[in-house]
Amino acid sequence: MDVVVVTGSAGLVGGEAVRALASRFDLVVGVDNGMRRHLFGPAGSVAENLAEVEGIPNYRHHRVDVRDESALTALFGEYGTDVRLVVHAAGQPSGEWAAGRPVVDLNVNAVGTVNVLEAVRRHCPEAVVVLTSTTEVYGDVPDSLPLVETGTRWELDPAHPYHEHGVDESIRLGGNRTFHGVSKLAADLAAQTYADLLGLRVGVFRCGSVTGARHAGVEQAGFLSHLVRSAVRGATFPVIGHGGKQVRDVLDARDLVEMFWHFYRDPRPGEVYHAGGGREGGTSILELIARYEYLTGQEVRFEYVPRHRFADVRWWITDNRKFRRDYPDWRPAHDLADTLRSVHERWVDVDPTGLNGLSAS
Repeated sequence: MDVVVVTGSAGLVGGEAVRALASRFDLVVGVDNGMRRHLFGPAGSVAENLAEVEGIPNYRHHRVDVRDESALTALFGEYGTDVRLVVHAAGQPSGEWAAGRPVVDLNVNAVGTVNVLEAVRRHCPEAVVVLTSTTEVYGDVPDSLPLVETGTRWELDPAHPYHEHGVDESIRLGGNRTFHGVSKLAADLAAQTYADLLGLRVGVFRCGSVTGARHAGVEQAGFLSHLVRSAVRGATFPVIGHGGKQVRDVLDARDLVEMFWHFYRDPRPGEVYHAGGGREGGTSILELIARYEYLTGQEVRFEYVPRHRFADVRWWITDNRKFRRDYPDWRPAHDLADTLRSVHERWVDVDPTGLNGLSAS
């Protein structure tokens, strides 16, 4: 029997992994303890997503906390060498939240990842593992790049090598970073070491701004989803710092999962890949508001908060070319407009009582 284990299976990336992989494996084993609601309140709940994936016939759910080493060990021991792939998508995603609770953040992201890797080493060492890391591991190093302010965005000097395609994996680790960046970097480096030293077939994906229709975005994490939810509800969306001109590239979670699938079919242990929407998916907050209003006719009410978040960089565009060189058959199937429209349609269909935590004002 071929088994895939997905941690964070009720979340954005984990849920999309369950949906995409259910037809490709005999059994999908989901691991999620519902912690997101406790992190971000009712608006961050993924209960609806969990209910959807539990309706998939070959899905089996385990309410296990990745911090619980003994429970994870028992779970992986149950399925043993039938496990072919592990998608580790569980984690605490917010730098702002982590600032108030760094011990919890470190345990969820770093210790939880080591617990997963150790369980794999003991019970299914031939399994392929994909780790969802983040570009926040670089801290504010991208702000040292030569940036130019325009009317709607920060932009990289056209003469810089990163301008055309974005930032590749050669950018240095350093600078100021959030506790979230620290914990994810620890997990990231641990995963590489499990590959390099212990031979696990692990790949690390440093993700930019991943989103999708089932993203339970809140102010602390998931800006695109939170913007759309706010607009649909008539709530005010906070534009925090940098004049609203900070640039991110958006990747649909469905396209990220397809990257995982390509890696699984031809694993390159220890490799680190950037995963983002690239130049085509790049947008500033101001540009995103304008694009959303044009696409949907829905007004975005927003207020500007002058002080930017700690280590919140002004510009990031992801260069995916390393992954595309290794896996030339992969191409993102969803552009920014498609993703934005799908998020809008999702929240329009949601009963307003499901948007607790977004107050109309």
